[in-house]
Amino acid sequence: MIKANKQLLRQSLLVATGLLGGSLLPVPASATITPPPAKKVYKIKSVSKELLQTVEKAALTHMKPVFGAETALIPKKFLEGQESTENASTILSFVPGVNATSTNPIGVKTHISVRGFSQTQVGYTFDNLPIADLFNGGLSGGNNNYADLTNLIPITLGETSGIRVTYGTPSPDINAIGAIGGNIDYLPKIPSAKRYESVFAGYGSFGTRSYGAEINTGANPGYGNLLLRFSSRQTAGYLQHSPDREYSYYAAYDLPQISPTSKWSVIFLLNKNQGATAARMPVALLQQYGPYYQWPLSFTYANSKAEHMMAILQNKTLISSNAVFGFKGFYSYTNSHRLEYVNPSVSTPYNSFVTFYLSPAQTVCQYSGNDYAGNQSAACQAQTINGDNYHSYNYTTNTFGFNPSVEWLNHYVDLKAGGLGAVSLYHSQDFVYGTPNVPAITGYNDLWNEHGWRLYGKLDAQAKIKPTRSLAITPGLKYETVSTHLNDVPGYYYTVGANSGRSYSEISPYLGIQYKPLRSVTLYANYAVGYKYPNITAFYSADSNATATSPSTPVTITPERVDTYQFGASYNHNGIDASISFYRAGFAHTFSSYYDSNTGLTYEYNIGSSLYEGINIATAYALNSYLSLYGNYSVQEAHYTSNSSSSYGVSTSIGQPRPNTPTYLAGVGIEGHYMGTRARLYGNLVGPQYIEASTGAPTSISMPAYATMNFNLAHTFQVRRYGIKNVTLSLSGVNLLNSEASVLEKQFPYVNQPGTYIEAEPMMPRSFFGTVKLMF
Repeated sequence: MIKANKQLLRQSLLVATGLLGGSLLPVPASATITPPPAKKVYKIKSVSKELLQTVEKAALTHMKPVFGAETALIPKKFLEGQESTENASTILSFVPGVNATSTNPIGVKTHISVRGFSQTQVGYTFDNLPIADLFNGGLSGGNNNYADLTNLIPITLGETSGIRVTYGTPSPDINAIGAIGGNIDYLPKIPSAKRYESVFAGYGSFGTRSYGAEINTGANPGYGNLLLRFSSRQTAGYLQHSPDREYSYYAAYDLPQISPTSKWSVIFLLNKNQGATAARMPVALLQQYGPYYQWPLSFTYANSKAEHMMAILQNKTLISSNAVFGFKGFYSYTNSHRLEYVNPSVSTPYNSFVTFYLSPAQTVCQYSGNDYAGNQSAACQAQTINGDNYHSYNYTTNTFGFNPSVEWLNHYVDLKAGGLGAVSLYHSQDFVYGTPNVPAITGYNDLWNEHGWRLYGKLDAQAKIKPTRSLAITPGLKYETVSTHLNDVPGYYYTVGANSGRSYSEISPYLGIQYKPLRSVTLYANYAVGYKYPNITAFYSADSNATATSPSTPVTITPERVDTYQFGASYNHNGIDASISFYRAGFAHTFSSYYDSNTGLTYEYNIGSSLYEGINIATAYALNSYLSLYGNYSVQEAHYTSNSSSSYGVSTSIGQPRPNTPTYLAGVGIEGHYMGTRARLYGNLVGPQYIEASTGAPTSISMPAYATMNFNLAHTFQVRRYGIKNVTLSLSGVNLLNSEASVLEKQFPYVNQPGTYIEAEPMMPRSFFGTVKLMF
């Protein structure tokens, strides 16, 4: 018989809840605790309520260290009722030091920065598994090039039970790829032990409508526990002619227990989106025609369909009284198709949507055997293409991965080791034609037709050393290897076709320290090294330089390296929850992107070194049992620390600013609850930020600061008749001040004339949304 004391059970609970994304793993049926009633089985699930209640009561701005790194949690309770006005990206703006926006209520064309780091420098995980595109980073392809997946929505709020934000380069056990500036982990919604059913619907500004249903079967011995969810949202959008619709399907299933020491579960999600892709518009036109102006449909438009699917199989097994083995296998699929139209008879000096046109008599290529390297070559000749005013762009990835782990818990040392292996297959193609039914004829009307794969491997190990009850030291090490291969068949950009690729391997150390000099005070610090590997755009120039007699040029780009230092202190006592932290991140081989306005292609390159540094302050105060205040403030700065130049003619000087980094962020709010009523009033302030040129060059132009104010009000009526348990009515308001501001701006060169202009994305105007939810 295995004897279990309180310490062992507590440790096992942390393993089960922490590594299963909240799923609970029972200990052996024979495990007992003294002094319970005789023959009582002590299950981890039975003691989990206290921990979960502690987490859910945490204030929104509650900050705490994990392995010496500052971490923020958006708990499950806060997510409830937010789905009508927020999405899985914009909800992050409530977290100190995070700025997140999108161009419609559903959540397309998102932009996220964490402490000034761009969204491609931040990792994104679901149940600690990567959900970001392995080839481009970010939740929607990076928003840097023509191939942006702007309508892609990988995750929705309805699929999450909380969001955990880790600041700085994360510890080795976090399975994010390229997360040098932080990581955002979406905790999956899991089945609960209690059965329930619910339906919900909502309506709001811009003709926004939503509806859905959720069913939880509850724990049934021998049958497992199943959670099913469906939702749909659609909107006309606040930008002109920008309708959008989303469908979300979600299932989580705890399989029946085969063994009391082992647990299996399955998670499945599918998110589909269809709508117009809004354009970033010249500021001069927005000033002339209004902030929500879009190009006339007779000039140009783009319609997109995008879907993201992910399936996870996971297991947790107690292999001894103080060791747990875990395994996750996953598969994800992403597809985005965009059909664009550009009227060739309309002339404009601006670069928007498609930035080039093929001539009526275009040089095209047909396959004609193999070249000296064994690749298919082509015979090229002038041939008339039936127009090029329609572009059919398709982007598909298939990713397979596995994540084994083992954790050994001891009174003085906790050891954790594991790894992540993933292979992602990629296919990108763009064909042009004169009618909407664009044929796909390789070597005739393809701008490009590209296949590729990326192989990622990681081994990690870390220890939590506890020499005393008040001190914890966490050393760790991570080894990563990345291999990328591309094959471009003949097309407009790649006249002969080509192959390119490169492999990288790096070792990243980690060290975290936490110390509690007093019960209410925690001091923490950490040092971490991280690497961001090149995006797919770093390989474009290699293949486009190939000729019939020479192969692709070598890929010379170097991974972006960051050395992160952060330290801080937190205080929690008598209803006061406060923290302050400092960080400094030095970059070598800084990434930037060059947009070619003549071809519409983007190329990633290295340019010198840079430095990110700042301060985060977060506070929360419970006035009484019903009312609390919270606020946060962060100051951040990013600038180049070297004089550098690139082959694209871009140069930087010491002290020049890095773009899209708000100089400060602030948030303040008041929330309360009483007798079934919940209310929240909050405001956010986003400081000025320098904008970037399309070439990746820094500019001296800054985007003005802006402020928003929002509210949520909800009341739950207890019904308990006709099969209805309760009804919740909620009302939300966004941008009550009706501020007119841009959430993103970028500088572009004019077409066929000297000079530059600014393109912008306007923020959402004042809007209101109401929802009703019935629980059965």
